[in-house]
Amino acid sequence: MLLINFIRKASGVKTGYKSSPSSMLFFIVFTLSFSLGFAQNNKKALDSILNVASQKKTDSLQVDYLNAVFFNYSYSNPELSKLVILEAIKKSKAINNPYLLTRAYLRKGIYHDVVNQKDSALYMYDESLKLASINKDDNAIAAAFNNIGLIHWNNENYNEALDYYVKGLKIFETLNDARGQSSCLNNMALILAKLQRYKEAIYYNRQAIVLREKINDTYGLGASYTNISKDYSCIKQNDSAKYYLRKAIAIKKDIKDKRGLAIAYNNMGLILESEKKSDSAIYYLDEANTIYKTINAQKLRGENIIALGKLYLNAKNFTKAISCYLEGYELISEDDLDTKLRVYNRLGDAYFLSNDYKNATRFYQSSLLLQDTIIKRDMQVKTQEIFEKYNSAEKEKEILKQRAELAEQDLTIQKRNYQLFGVFGFALVLGLMGYLFYNQQKLKNQQLIKENELKDALLKIETQNRLQEQRLRISRDLHDNIGSQLTFIISSLDNLQYGYKIEDNSLKNRLESISKFTASTITDLRDTIWAMNKDEITFDDLKARIANYIEKAQNATDNMEFKLVFPENTKHLRSFSSVEGINIYRIIQEAINNSLKHAEAKTIEVTFKEVENVIELVVSDDGKGFDSNISHSGNGLNNIKSRVVDLKGIFNMDSRETGTKLIVKFPL
Repeated sequence: MLLINFIRKASGVKTGYKSSPSSMLFFIVFTLSFSLGFAQNNKKALDSILNVASQKKTDSLQVDYLNAVFFNYSYSNPELSKLVILEAIKKSKAINNPYLLTRAYLRKGIYHDVVNQKDSALYMYDESLKLASINKDDNAIAAAFNNIGLIHWNNENYNEALDYYVKGLKIFETLNDARGQSSCLNNMALILAKLQRYKEAIYYNRQAIVLREKINDTYGLGASYTNISKDYSCIKQNDSAKYYLRKAIAIKKDIKDKRGLAIAYNNMGLILESEKKSDSAIYYLDEANTIYKTINAQKLRGENIIALGKLYLNAKNFTKAISCYLEGYELISEDDLDTKLRVYNRLGDAYFLSNDYKNATRFYQSSLLLQDTIIKRDMQVKTQEIFEKYNSAEKEKEILKQRAELAEQDLTIQKRNYQLFGVFGFALVLGLMGYLFYNQQKLKNQQLIKENELKDALLKIETQNRLQEQRLRISRDLHDNIGSQLTFIISSLDNLQYGYKIEDNSLKNRLESISKFTASTITDLRDTIWAMNKDEITFDDLKARIANYIEKAQNATDNMEFKLVFPENTKHLRSFSSVEGINIYRIIQEAINNSLKHAEAKTIEVTFKEVENVIELVVSDDGKGFDSNISHSGNGLNNIKSRVVDLKGIFNMDSRETGTKLIVKFPL
């Protein structure tokens, strides 16, 4: 990294440093010198390795030595490992030893895999398979299957990877090679866990554990114990998961595997968190965090700290929760949008619960913006998938056409041959032609159905886009025309009041009343535009909007405390239509306004609860109550009742000397 920064500075790339001819010349000379020096160092190292190899008694032992040395540099210095294995291939061919050449080809494939040249790696593994098959070299065949499976696994071709591991496993079983068997079983279990087939993964992990215990493969056992514990935790069998994790922790401590130990600690913390054992969970996650910091595992540490933040949030230690989330945010990948969204929402919750509504609103708004970005990204992916399906359908159509043409040519040749067999042959040909024609027509009909489904999907997307554009146009018209006209009315009233020096107090009060009413109308208009701009309103949207309104109300009042309580997890709750969302918002707004105007309260609390698929909304204050028999017919309460009816809910009000409580219940 220091070298890259130095080169960038020398060449003036993205540093604000303007390169001069002399600095560019220096950069070129430095780069050439560095490359030449690196190549010379590799040449010297290769000469030294070849010198040691030449001291072996036979040519076969020399190649064996080169094949073994390859692994010393395969990851630390791939270019040197390439030079070593090329020498091994050359010597194997010179002495005509297919056994050694097969293993050299396998290592050449490993080199290509390490430098991310997957196609070249597969080619070398295929070459080794051909050679091993000719010479019936089962060990090499099994190793090639194992390596090919790994490439398919990395490319997310899981079924192909499983097929190759099964092939390798069968050969290792015939060879009674316990280490090879356990490796294949372990890899199969990991792929099955990736596919969420956890019970099958547990079965293969158990088999791998038995073999590794038999050959005392300590490192392999640590990995298998960790893997099987994760599978058990995924199917909620926590006792079994913790049992294997403790065994994994003991082994990883003995072999000083820091990274593996940190992963085991982290997994134990997550299991304890699911069991609501917060103190123990925090201990294990803290231990994992300490190790991740020492080994500089940034990504794993970021996920670990975010998990810690959730624990502190549940424990209502909002300061530590906020600190963890902010630190974890700095460590996660820039393109990991889903984790960023989760952090934004939890930061919003932490600030919200600590009564810092300003920062809560900021992070909720950031989460909504990021959510829009994710939705757009997913929409683009889906659209691309539709077009790819359409293109693949076109290709399939062309292939079918070519196949039909070939089939027709074959039938013509067959007809000429079958003429020798008389009527029976002629009838057989006609039958075959009819059968093929029927199948062709059937395929064409299926193709037409697919094309029509694709057109319908594209038309639906286009219709949704047009509806959204119309909504945006209407909301812009409301904002630009009606909003500006209302603003003009307020300005005109202010000019009348202060420009003409009106002495009549009754008229002045009337003008002020009209001005305030107009300003209130502008606010209502903005809320309506907010609802119109959304196809649907989620609980998070509603939470952010209500928090923003409460913050404004709190700034406009003295000695008034507001509390807002939402369910912790709202992801499973359905979203509202724009009409339903604005009705809920207006009910809360009307109830708070009534308390501010009439109750003389010190505390106003808004609570949302979910009870058996019913949302219960409660707005309560500790002010002076009122006689509901006298005051129940006010416009505000009538408006609330009307909106509750629209929500298909029920409405109740309890007013006493100690305060007023408004309760609204409506189904999800």
